[in-house]
Amino acid sequence: MKISYNWLKQYLDFDLTPDETAEKLTLTGLEVEGTEEQGSDLKGVVVGEVLSCMKHPNADRLSVCEVDIQMEKLTIVCGAPNVEAGQKVVVATVGSRLPVKLENGQPLTIRKSKIRGQLSQGMICAEDELGLGKDHSGIMVLDETARPGTPVTEFIPSGRDYIFEIGLTPNRPDASSHIGVARDLAAVLKLPLRNPLNDFRTRESTDLSDILSIEIKNAEKCRRYSAMVVENLTVKESPAWLKNRIQSIGLRSVNNIVDVTNFILHETGQPLHAFDLDLLAGQKIIVRDFDHEIPFTTLDDIERKIPAGSLFICDGEKPIAIAGIMGGQNTEINPATTRVLIESACFEPVSTRKTSKKLNLQSDSSYRFERGVDPDMAGKAAQRCASLMAEVSGGVIVRAMTDLYPDPAQPVELSLRIDRMNKILGSDISTGEAAGILRYLEFGVEEKDGVLYCRVPTFRPDVHGEADLIEEVARIYDYNNIPRPDHLKLRKLRPLPFHERFREKVRHAAKALGLKEIYSNSLLPESVTAFWGEDTIIPTLNPVTRDQAMLRPGLIHGFLNSASYNFKRNAEGLRFFEIGNVFSRSENGTYISGVNEETHLLMGITGNRTGEHWLEKPSAFSLLDLKSLTTGLFVALGLDDQLHYNTDGQNGLLIQVGQRQVGRLSPVDAALLRSAGIGKPAFAVELSLTVLEDMAEKIQVKPFRPIPRFPSFEYDIALVVDTSVAAGELEDQIRHSAGKRLQSVQVFDVFEGGSLEKNQKSIAFRLNFLDESKTLTIRDVDPIIQKVVKKLNRDYSAVLRS
Repeated sequence: MKISYNWLKQYLDFDLTPDETAEKLTLTGLEVEGTEEQGSDLKGVVVGEVLSCMKHPNADRLSVCEVDIQMEKLTIVCGAPNVEAGQKVVVATVGSRLPVKLENGQPLTIRKSKIRGQLSQGMICAEDELGLGKDHSGIMVLDETARPGTPVTEFIPSGRDYIFEIGLTPNRPDASSHIGVARDLAAVLKLPLRNPLNDFRTRESTDLSDILSIEIKNAEKCRRYSAMVVENLTVKESPAWLKNRIQSIGLRSVNNIVDVTNFILHETGQPLHAFDLDLLAGQKIIVRDFDHEIPFTTLDDIERKIPAGSLFICDGEKPIAIAGIMGGQNTEINPATTRVLIESACFEPVSTRKTSKKLNLQSDSSYRFERGVDPDMAGKAAQRCASLMAEVSGGVIVRAMTDLYPDPAQPVELSLRIDRMNKILGSDISTGEAAGILRYLEFGVEEKDGVLYCRVPTFRPDVHGEADLIEEVARIYDYNNIPRPDHLKLRKLRPLPFHERFREKVRHAAKALGLKEIYSNSLLPESVTAFWGEDTIIPTLNPVTRDQAMLRPGLIHGFLNSASYNFKRNAEGLRFFEIGNVFSRSENGTYISGVNEETHLLMGITGNRTGEHWLEKPSAFSLLDLKSLTTGLFVALGLDDQLHYNTDGQNGLLIQVGQRQVGRLSPVDAALLRSAGIGKPAFAVELSLTVLEDMAEKIQVKPFRPIPRFPSFEYDIALVVDTSVAAGELEDQIRHSAGKRLQSVQVFDVFEGGSLEKNQKSIAFRLNFLDESKTLTIRDVDPIIQKVVKKLNRDYSAVLRS
């Protein structure tokens, strides 16, 4: 919502700068989201007297004028056809800035220049060049009494303004106008508010029955309907002050009649509409809705299909406006209009909002009706509108007003306990100060024994209880003025329990390894029973559908469904992980008898590890890729010292940490891949986080160790073993036998054939030794190697390859 700084000053005498005003409004709850500077302050623009005016020697349409501005005489080249000697004119001197903007968006700055060879020391201004209108037919001529050299701002208003963009919350319909915003500012600054509506009183026992009849058929959708008539008016261009006001907030000037209705809307927050009275059929106004769709052409020349139930303003034959949203083309104000019917009504918010949303049509009027308009303001706003309309059009107000208000709004009455307010706010606000704030906000207030008895004005539908009154006092008093109690201390947050911290650590580690997290349903279709077996899987008692009938015993189905979904969308390589609960049969049960619940982690890969490239062909993921990711996870969790991989007798590996088995790493079963529609190999590891969490909680954090001062010692050995012996078993045995000096061991070669027998293979290991107290030599390492080889020979019949 746009609010003009200059416009606010019409209702309030204050000396805050635009920046200070924006800050004050924001602190009251009317957040200023931005400030736009408009126009110019007309500094350097003065009154001048044209002493002489001669034809330009090199241009037929230009004149060379000598202009007196008191301090000096200027030579100015002017192209206006109406410039004459003896005129008092507006002169922009060299260096002054005008509100006119050039093509590059910058303001027009006057410079000394030569025009067709003739020196020009300023500019004689037209109305549009001063930001006072659009007239560029000739220069602006001032009254003969104006003295040369006088700043022009003594005769015309400054063109500079500042426009606040306020992010208005829906609960503050009262602030959707300049008077509403000025009211809050007046309360903060403790200044009197000049509200022009206070000059009018709702007329009693008057109506327009001699001119037209008005009837409300849907009183639940139209709470009040006020109407006035202005006759003998002339539709023409609006005066400069009116155009300046509405154009400053981004509205287009239409004519003096329409501009007045827009002005009153943004001044008071009360939407109005002007009908050409002579175009109303049957001299009637009927407020009603229809039970069927109605085609209707609105003021923007668009024919719309208005849904059934929408409220219309109708004359004796047809709809003439969509109530609260937009008028119709059939009764719009035109140059021939001489009689105008002014409508000032209060329409129900929900009905207006529904129609606006269905039509995808929002206007300044509907914006306010949707949030709630003060029904008590309608009559006064109609009179204010009629008064201004008569002023700018030369019309005559018909001294009667039809005002249908069958159920007048009653002010809400609330009480405010001052001691409770101060206890809640931590403040020391006196009873008189709180009462003064509420009176500035136009609440009716009576004081008695430390309690304020308040009548809430009808323009504040958001105030319902004592807490709302406390908020009103606090926001105007300024929260920054409420001291922080000395005893106030910030409470320390409790640390998260270990299981939450551990699972977050697992999640971060998996993401660091390049896996993307997925979430899947914990309920599976009945068809999974064939894969898991009836003794393992647990059916739900009352399944919603057959696709959600079983509790999942593992996370593999979620991985496969996600992989299938992504492959169908041209994904090439997938690396997923999921943390979720799984369920199995148990005698005791975790939470429910017979059902054991654990948290598992699944990591799965499928597709290509590398994409197609001109230097190399795509390579697919393998089981070893997943093993590498699994090892990386255990390293990140600090559990790698006790990690062991054992063959499961099939194609997979059992994962053991210390003496406990925590999961299995294997290729995904071919039948499962086919059921998921996946034609590529996939590999998955599923780990029990419940078990890992228990182990990780007991592990002490490894102390910091500085970088070793002495170099490591590498030693390679090649062992010949039976082909049935797994390299991982030999690696575990080497780690166990070599002692503390062994830092790492890795396989770097596997060889079969050649001089080896059919049932033999050679596995080469690289052992890395380190002693933090000295540099190791072969003499130190050789005994360790002999011990390791002896142990491997005894357990696996391994011999050193010569």
